[in-house]
Amino acid sequence: MAALKKLLTYLIVVLAILAVVPLVIPYDHFKPRIEKAMHDRLQSDVAIESISFSYSPKPQLVLANITLGQHGEGTVGQATIPLTLRNLLYINHELTDIMLSTVQLRQDFAISLPSRLRPNPGHRDLQFATLKFENANVILHKGAFGPMFGNVKFKDDGTIKEINIADKDDRAEINIRPQNDKFALDFAAKNWTLPGAYEARFDQLVLRGVADQNGIDIDEVNGLIFGAAAVGQAQLSWQDGWKLSGTLETKSMQAEPLCGLVSENTRATGRLAATAKFQFAAADYENLFKQPNISANVIINDGELHNLDLIEPLKSQDPTRLRRGGQTRFDTLSGVFTTDGTTASITNINLNGGKFTMTGSLAIDANHQLSGHLNTRLSSGPIVVDAPLTVSGTLNSPELRTGGAYKPGGSTGTTQIN
Repeated sequence: MAALKKLLTYLIVVLAILAVVPLVIPYDHFKPRIEKAMHDRLQSDVAIESISFSYSPKPQLVLANITLGQHGEGTVGQATIPLTLRNLLYINHELTDIMLSTVQLRQDFAISLPSRLRPNPGHRDLQFATLKFENANVILHKGAFGPMFGNVKFKDDGTIKEINIADKDDRAEINIRPQNDKFALDFAAKNWTLPGAYEARFDQLVLRGVADQNGIDIDEVNGLIFGAAAVGQAQLSWQDGWKLSGTLETKSMQAEPLCGLVSENTRATGRLAATAKFQFAAADYENLFKQPNISANVIINDGELHNLDLIEPLKSQDPTRLRRGGQTRFDTLSGVFTTDGTTASITNINLNGGKFTMTGSLAIDANHQLSGHLNTRLSSGPIVVDAPLTVSGTLNSPELRTGGAYKPGGSTGTTQIN
């Protein structure tokens, strides 16, 4: 019994020594060798501040404060190498599940990484199976893009197989696959709010395209927004400033939530179909969506205009001033909507409500002040009444002015406004 206790004591002491040994090894002596291996693979200067060993949450080597490039083109707060059986067996050949935390990469350096990670012919490069990253940001010329979370998977020959990126809430994911000197992109998002002044939210959004160092050609835009599908294509470039352009088409969209982005009071209901062209341009990504140029041909079926009663002015031949309130029903309402992000206009307006029709144009300035002219007509058999309207006030509190309704070709004394 005493011999067994003695043996167990020796065993515990040996295990304790083995457990302590990794903690006291001077890992910093290996820094030059590791820095050279990383330099040969990335074709970039690499500096590691310190290397240590940790048992928490599992046995791992920790490389702290890594600087990439001569002028700090990239930094990695911490690189963790798990000491799994697989990594120990293939430590001189291939490592997997390395986690890179708190990554900051300048835009040009980030774009060059896929080519930098290609294996060098004839060299025994440090190989990876999977690199993981968290809290990664790409530093743009102004602003930043991130934080991002994901992984990079490699083929057996050391080339990149695919890159998977997600945001911190897992609402958006990007899959990137190398294709010669370009990259195939698949982007999928849910509950995705578009950046910009008006926060339109896609229930689902899928983008597919091809990217190179100059930008992205998005061949397919397929989304679900305000209860309807929206499809189109786009191009994004960043070679000479940031530019985004494209087209988008939708049918049978709910008009009310879309109009509600601009005004909760003055709005239209019904089912909307639209074909839009859009352009955004800015010197940097941070301001890209602040300077839109949008033009859309719009038609709404079987709806109502809220906060505007366009029939009331037709009931009097006396000059009339009507303030906000009321509704106007219509079978179809169409027009051309344009905006530069500050001002907006609706031209070629054509409303058909059976016996009631209206044409005209409207403008909305930066303070949501309205201006415009509408020509309204109410027909009932042989009786036709017209009332040209001047629109003013604000988008939330519009005002309609008329000099009085008149019958075209009517008797002398009726009021006609040109």
